[in-house]
Amino acid sequence: MRVAGRFSPLAVCCVLVIAVVACVGYLLAAGSVQAQNRALLRQETTQAAEFVSSLASNLGSGLDVLAPEVTNQQISDLAFDVHGEQLASGGTTFVLARKDGAQFHASAVVGPGFSLGQPIDGQLAATLDRAGATITPGPVRYNGHVTTFGLAVGPPLVPSGTAIYEQLQIDPYIAVTAEEAAPFRVLRAAVYASRDPTRSELLLANSRELPAAASLTVPVTVGNATWWLYASAVSPLAGSFSTVAPFVVLGTGLVIALAMGTIIEIVVRRKRYADNLVTDRTVALMAAQAALVRHERLSAMGQMTTVVGHELRNPLGIVLNALYMARSSLADPSQAESHISMAEQGTKRAIALAQDLIDYMRERPPQLAPVDLATVVADVVRTMPPPAEVSLTLDAEPVVVDADDAQLTQVFTNLIQNAYQAMPHGGSLHVAVRSGADSASVVIADSGIGFEESNEDRLFEPFFTTRPAGTGLGLAIVRRLVEGHGGHVSIHNGASGGAVVTVEMPINTYTPEHTVAIANGATALDYQAVPCN
Repeated sequence: MRVAGRFSPLAVCCVLVIAVVACVGYLLAAGSVQAQNRALLRQETTQAAEFVSSLASNLGSGLDVLAPEVTNQQISDLAFDVHGEQLASGGTTFVLARKDGAQFHASAVVGPGFSLGQPIDGQLAATLDRAGATITPGPVRYNGHVTTFGLAVGPPLVPSGTAIYEQLQIDPYIAVTAEEAAPFRVLRAAVYASRDPTRSELLLANSRELPAAASLTVPVTVGNATWWLYASAVSPLAGSFSTVAPFVVLGTGLVIALAMGTIIEIVVRRKRYADNLVTDRTVALMAAQAALVRHERLSAMGQMTTVVGHELRNPLGIVLNALYMARSSLADPSQAESHISMAEQGTKRAIALAQDLIDYMRERPPQLAPVDLATVVADVVRTMPPPAEVSLTLDAEPVVVDADDAQLTQVFTNLIQNAYQAMPHGGSLHVAVRSGADSASVVIADSGIGFEESNEDRLFEPFFTTRPAGTGLGLAIVRRLVEGHGGHVSIHNGASGGAVVTVEMPINTYTPEHTVAIANGATALDYQAVPCN
């Protein structure tokens, strides 16, 4: 009875359904957490952008102070110098630029980086040309150490044809106070002067690990221009629990799936075991009942057959004796010879049938003893020499088995006699004895007419025969005797015609001395392939 094996479909389906639900829950939870993190990141980044915009406005407050002074003093270079020196500090530079025709030049300078009368062109000239009442950011240059940038205002804050430019130099990785850095505490952020995060246009960063281009981007409004803030979260903004929640959902779902699958599988296997147990016991009971009925029927048939066989043999023997006396007392026996011979043949056939019935129905367990199969087969060949038209080859090796010598002799006598009868016009018979790992085999192959494939399953049935004069009990007796030894007998047509009968017997392990002692009386006929005519 086999209970283990493939998993039940119910358990597999349950595991798959719960696992799919767990995966869907994981995806939904992960998507929700990701959306929450994204929303919080945008909120923090927007606040940081507002902080940067406010910071830029504060940096341009000096321009708001200088512009009215310059206008009131009617563009006095001296007045610009005085007020500019009051506002300039560190690396800050103020430039009063005048436009003569199409060219700007520095008419007043407070701070490093510019000289009086210096022509102004390029991006800075374009910035001054665009400058108006609203602060206009100038070009940004980061050289790897400091960032140089500026802010400009123009008319109507100052007279037409003039502009004030404030240039600053800062370290972009500045350290700010805790209050000022509040919007950046949860971010890794950087501000660039252009939409593309070009390192040469870096303005401000709170970490040397600059955020990637795929980070969240928020515009920073500075006057009439736009800077860009790139930011990513230092850690998940939704919190550690929200981050691990999807994995908790997935893990819990998978654990539940395995637990439910295991419980269902245990229940199904117990039910399957109980069903198989009931089925096996039912089959065993039915088989036992059938065997009991068959045994009782055969027992009754055997008693009747034994009685009939004994009762037939005695009168048939008397008939044979009477026929012999009749042949002897006739004046001219030749006149009645054909009738007497026919009566004798019929009587002998009836005697053979009675003997076969007795042999088949006699339930005698084998008397087991160590027996050499090669010796038994060789003895049968000696007592049953082949007909003149049949050549026999015996190829045997010593094999010791536990068996009943007399019953094995009857088995091989029946088989070899059947082989002779299958070759009425002559042929060849090959008998081989071989030993295997745990069994010994005797193969009897003839070159006769063989048998029809459709009859193969019936050849060992009692009373089934393909010969007109056969009793149909020879092979049935062979199978009963072989199976009584725990062996097996089979028959099939050979590749070149004729029948091949194979008898397999369980082999026993004996000491070499025991095997030699059994085989001491054997002749060369027992163990060598020799032809017999």
